[in-house]
Amino acid sequence: MKLRPENVDDLWYLKSIVEEGDLLYGVAYRRVRDEERVRADKGERVRMFLGIKVKQVEFSSYAMRLRVTGEVFSGPEDLISFGTHQTIEIKPGDEVTLQKREWRRWHLERLAEAEKAAREARVLIAAVEEGEAELALVRRYGVDYLARITGSIAGKRNLKQHEASAKQFYAEVAGKIAEVVDKENVEAVVLAGPGFWKEALLNAIKERYPELAKRCYLEGTGCGGRSAVQEVLRRRVIERILKESRISEETAQVERFYEELAKGGLAAYGIAEVSRAIEYGAVDTLLISDNFLRRHPECDELIERAKAIRAVVLIVSTEHEAGERLEAVGGIAAILRYRVG
Repeated sequence: MKLRPENVDDLWYLKSIVEEGDLLYGVAYRRVRDEERVRADKGERVRMFLGIKVKQVEFSSYAMRLRVTGEVFSGPEDLISFGTHQTIEIKPGDEVTLQKREWRRWHLERLAEAEKAAREARVLIAAVEEGEAELALVRRYGVDYLARITGSIAGKRNLKQHEASAKQFYAEVAGKIAEVVDKENVEAVVLAGPGFWKEALLNAIKERYPELAKRCYLEGTGCGGRSAVQEVLRRRVIERILKESRISEETAQVERFYEELAKGGLAAYGIAEVSRAIEYGAVDTLLISDNFLRRHPECDELIERAKAIRAVVLIVSTEHEAGERLEAVGGIAAILRYRVG
């Protein structure tokens, strides 16, 4: 299958389906030495089209790259030795061909989901408190913390100085928000935090960017910073704004599983326990981490059995907190309709 990721979200989707043993064809750069030159010659980096048998996949949202490493089996024979290791770096806009021994249903569903996600807008969360703002973009693969802005706000004893420093801080934050909204496909901005700081930021946005202010929503939280971002996600604020936001759904469902587990109620985890619950038709929601899918390719059958009993199947990204919490119980869990004795 030929694939061309268009953005960093697409790279994450591609990472979730490229597996060890797959064959990947793409452009790579490799140093080629001139044997007639002195031994110290490090060689020239030559662009070439190669095929590699995948060994390792590494996703970097910060560098906007997907690094796929493997053994070369196809390429220009005069420049490269087959069997040597090579990394193909995939960035937005690059075209690659992925060949699998078998394209399983969940692979195709993930690609269909990526196409759908490309049409969806994103949400920016700005968690603000006195002198500090955290900007977090909610992507399909998780939360991308873009910037932390700090400013020194003078005390209220000197009212003029206090107002001037606060105004400067809010102007800087508003400018950064406008920059992100312009660069990314941002549909809505959630201004979150304790006290009146978020209202003051909204006023600054209204003053400088009146059209942007129409896309802003206020949400009170108990604290600021990254904790406020997680609080917004847990409350499903984003889902209320963009109903199709996957990360909000993943966070809420993992939270729901842990609540049931704490009550000793309608929860199961581990492949044996979950498989048994599916057998009894007791599973309402099946939660599987993307890492679990990679470790257990045989669980396709488990997913189909869950769908046969009309269970919701949710593949949870390990690139954000909800996925990490699911991994803590083995990477597979279920919320039940009723207890299994």
